[in-house]
Amino acid sequence: MIDKLRLRHLESHRHPVPEIKYALKFRNSDPPIPDDLLVEISSRVPGKSVARFRCVSKHWAFLLRRSDFTELFLTKSLTRPRFLFTVKANGKLLFYSSPRPHNPDDNSSLVASPYNTSFPEYFPSDICSTVCGLVLLQGWKRKVPVICNPATGEFLTLPKVLLKEKNLPKVKAKSNPTEMGGMYLGYDPLGKQFKVLCMTWSRDERPNTHQVLTLESGKRLWRTLEHKLHFVNNGEINGDICVDGVLYFRKYSKIVVCFDVRSEKSSFINTNEDMWYSLSLFNYKGKLGARCLVEQELELWVLEDAGNHKWSKRSFVFSPMRHYRIGRQKLLLGMTSKGEIVYWWNSFLLFYNLESNTVKRVNIQGMEGLGHPRICHTFVNYVENMKFI
Repeated sequence: MIDKLRLRHLESHRHPVPEIKYALKFRNSDPPIPDDLLVEISSRVPGKSVARFRCVSKHWAFLLRRSDFTELFLTKSLTRPRFLFTVKANGKLLFYSSPRPHNPDDNSSLVASPYNTSFPEYFPSDICSTVCGLVLLQGWKRKVPVICNPATGEFLTLPKVLLKEKNLPKVKAKSNPTEMGGMYLGYDPLGKQFKVLCMTWSRDERPNTHQVLTLESGKRLWRTLEHKLHFVNNGEINGDICVDGVLYFRKYSKIVVCFDVRSEKSSFINTNEDMWYSLSLFNYKGKLGARCLVEQELELWVLEDAGNHKWSKRSFVFSPMRHYRIGRQKLLLGMTSKGEIVYWWNSFLLFYNLESNTVKRVNIQGMEGLGHPRICHTFVNYVENMKFI
């Protein structure tokens, strides 16, 4: 009798009924995460976590590479801007990032963590700008410009810009050659397109050339624009800025150039006659802001009406900042959502609260293992973008 019961027990485990098969399947493995829940969870985590999630399985990689996910991730990322640091160390160009501290204490620290991909040190890095997760790297010594995405580790070199000398005698062309006036990265939030604007200039009567390259799949080519502006490459500027689909930069001492990324049309905005010659442009709560520093007084100018060239002015006495000697050696990074002006110098950040007239120093940590790292650039409003170039 015992042998018959034992035989039945062995046969039941050797050939389990369908219900037992179903139970055994989920006892050895967790139930799958629904696709919509996986997408929602992944849109709320840092970019480095998404990169790891894509390696879990082919199905996860497919879901987290779809355009609807990358757009959702970018939308969420815009609400949680981060610090981005470009660092040179050990013969490599590295990118470090850190969440922005909400209420930092004076002399506190933030810990920056590296993105997994490094780039060769010969990549250009003298001029650097970032828009919606992409970074444009340029060099002074005619190095080929590079666009990269720190979050995905991708990069691409831009095609060569042809500087044409048409209908000019050779002697005149050599004495007044066409030169690169500037290259700028912009983003159209409506069309969801990245574009690079390249402007050339000359010292004679020749008009400037404006060429645009759209970052999209397929062959990348420069297109010459018909709508042109003539300018002389003078005036001092600290960086360019893209605000709500419009690129702003200075080429005259008293004029700001505007380039609408979507329509690809350019225009000018006159600065106020009281604005200082040297300006730093930044995003002031969704508007174009310009910073002037006159002795120990901070002047902030905000563009209120571009069509009528109307600016508003706010002045602040720099009494708590005198200890740090804010000037050209301290670079203005921008403004936080709480209205704090952020400066960067070497291995620390300064948060200046305009309302309370207080300043807090935050030290940058996380790069101690690199030996002798050199922070080349720092950005205060970097957003991660998981879309592949």
